[in-house]
Amino acid sequence: MRAYVQQGQKGDPNYLNLEQIAYTFWERGYEVMRFDAPTLFDGALDRGLLSFPDETIVAGGVGTVRSAIKRAQRPLPDLQDLPECLKKWIGRDFWISTLEQVRQPFENEEETRAVHVKPLHEHKKFKGTVFHKFSDLIPSAVVAGETEVLVQEVVEFVSEWRAYIFRGRIKFVANYRGDPLVFPDPSRMQAALDAFENRPVGCSMDWGITSTGDTLLVEVNDGYALGNYGLDGYVYTAIIEARWREIMGLEDNGIGINL
Repeated sequence: MRAYVQQGQKGDPNYLNLEQIAYTFWERGYEVMRFDAPTLFDGALDRGLLSFPDETIVAGGVGTVRSAIKRAQRPLPDLQDLPECLKKWIGRDFWISTLEQVRQPFENEEETRAVHVKPLHEHKKFKGTVFHKFSDLIPSAVVAGETEVLVQEVVEFVSEWRAYIFRGRIKFVANYRGDPLVFPDPSRMQAALDAFENRPVGCSMDWGITSTGDTLLVEVNDGYALGNYGLDGYVYTAIIEARWREIMGLEDNGIGINL
């Protein structure tokens, strides 16, 4: 089995994460090949992606992996940040709009509530941010107005946690922002997981706790390119591999069942 792992640049926030992925795949006995985005775009991985998909895994940043999926001629996964089936656990208003529609009241200086805005599909277009006033539009000013965005009511969380999901089970929970002593309600996390329709073999569910103690779903993230906040490397790379095979339409090879 060959694992193509993106080569990060020192200083890049994802650098150490990519190094850990490469090391763990090597430790598991896989042939590890490093690549950068231009190499992928030039077609250097195409032979493995197209002719030997059952022996090829690609790991890297979200945009890079999505590009690899396209080059493998597979449909891009469409896992929503806030699936409708989990509305009961989201606990706030959210809707899909366009960037232009969201911008208008702020550009016209109309009285309107603050909203959190992030790209619906192409997350690299701009970082999710809260629009309070006109100046908050500047980071996304160069992004086309017709870009679809996920808009949410603003909720303040005192603590945020990531639950790593693998093969239908919560494998690990890690604090990534806020007070590490304020823990999400385990029963709500499990109930939401049980209600999660068409969930992938590997993903994460991020949870936030409000000042009043409510545990709300922040977002869902796909398992093909998750940030690692302390998950065991073997489980982490098993999630990447199993989800990659699922996206490629390959038979489940049972990786990680006994972890």
